[in-house]
Amino acid sequence: MPESSPLHAVIDIGSNAVRLRVGALGHGGRLDVIEAIRAPVRLGQDAFGRGRLGEDTLARALETFHDFRQLLERKHVPLTQVRAIATSAMREAENRQVLIEQVKAETGIVIEVISGTEEARLISLAVRHALPELEKRNAFLIDIGGGSVEFVVLARGQVTALESLKMGTVRLLSRFGGEDQKRFVRLLDEFFDANAGKIRELVDGAPIDIAVGTGGNIEALGQLGRQLLDTGSPKRLRYGQLKALCKRLDALSYEERLEQLKLRPDRADVIIPASHVLRQVLKLVGKPDLLIPGVGLAEGALLDLLQRRRGNAHQDALAWAASVARKYRVDREHADQVRRLALQLFDQLTPVHGLPARDRLLLELAALLHEIGIFVRPDGHHRHAHYLLSAMPMLGISNAEQRLFALVVRCQRKKLPDGDDALLAPLDKAARERWLKLTALLRLAIAFDKERRGGVAEIHCHFDGKRIEIRCLGKGDLLLERWAALRQKDIAEKALGHPIDIEL
Repeated sequence: MPESSPLHAVIDIGSNAVRLRVGALGHGGRLDVIEAIRAPVRLGQDAFGRGRLGEDTLARALETFHDFRQLLERKHVPLTQVRAIATSAMREAENRQVLIEQVKAETGIVIEVISGTEEARLISLAVRHALPELEKRNAFLIDIGGGSVEFVVLARGQVTALESLKMGTVRLLSRFGGEDQKRFVRLLDEFFDANAGKIRELVDGAPIDIAVGTGGNIEALGQLGRQLLDTGSPKRLRYGQLKALCKRLDALSYEERLEQLKLRPDRADVIIPASHVLRQVLKLVGKPDLLIPGVGLAEGALLDLLQRRRGNAHQDALAWAASVARKYRVDREHADQVRRLALQLFDQLTPVHGLPARDRLLLELAALLHEIGIFVRPDGHHRHAHYLLSAMPMLGISNAEQRLFALVVRCQRKKLPDGDDALLAPLDKAARERWLKLTALLRLAIAFDKERRGGVAEIHCHFDGKRIEIRCLGKGDLLLERWAALRQKDIAEKALGHPIDIEL
């Protein structure tokens, strides 16, 4: 194994700053960051206040990308090994496409606007990499950004719940800030109380052993704890210490925070909402100690880019699906059997369906979660499952992939929607073809476990260029499975474009 991998880079376009990280995987697969730069471009001030980016902000952002492009050239990092990701401010700016197009035209860098869910996944990846000891503990991750706050619950290293709430520091400052600091703090606390229920639901009564905080403001609070309270380390804060820090910070004006604490201008204002959000969150989840590993979204995205061939997103998606299945009390034996059969069909029929390898994961997720709607109501459970899967955050897949696989689950039974149906309206021709093929494979897999006793042990598919033969081997007469499969034959033939013979 080589000592290090080629250099890759990530640009994190946040609400309060734009960050560049350049690095590689060093010995033992550990992340080695060799360049870390922060440019104080506050996109959120425009996006959250006016709903669009101003000309001056666009110019500063574009200048920053030119500077980063020059550095990447000096470091010999090709654009194929660069990922630029944008978060809350760019998600909300009406004219974000202006910046995206200018940056691509002038620097060649392609900006990707990611969801809050993907943001949380990448942050948790960085934290789990930096703190491997979390595999043995229940942890609550808090990332305080300029536009949003990401929350992730880890149960022995596995993501079990996550949420992204619009309570970032720049957003709160734009909404509630003013000359009266006492009023500002009161409004912050009231706003948090209004959102506390969502965080309680996230934890769902589970005991939290430790909290982990990420983001520049939390790192600054760790440094201030050592500076003002002699905590000994900027990497750990107790709840009582954080509460004391809040009081010290509230007693100082903006100018005093600049002069006495030596905070940067773009940190001295947002440190107040950051400290109060963090205090309230820790109080809500049982006042655990807070670890501050000094990593965040940029490091997580860089790690993900470097480890992409290892399937991080794939594993995160499956772990998340398993968590959702437990939450909605899915019949796991049946779901696992449908999953196993669906993947056999996908793999053996690849020359026929021609679907991209990525769709194998979407079929796997659909098989694992196709019955979560029963938790709501058995009657029409496919419709309830579609609603749940469309609305909930999903790890490891894009928004478009989530919509597609949720629609596959929606169409697992009953009559398929026709071409004019509103369900299919968001899909272009290629996506509709993928949907129909995945739906047919899922329907067949469900049919092959119709009796829910795991009777089908193996599937053997053969294609002679004209006809598809599907033979199932197992125990028992499999009559119910044969009847159910034959009912799906017409849909499967339409999807795959060839006559099908089914033998059990």
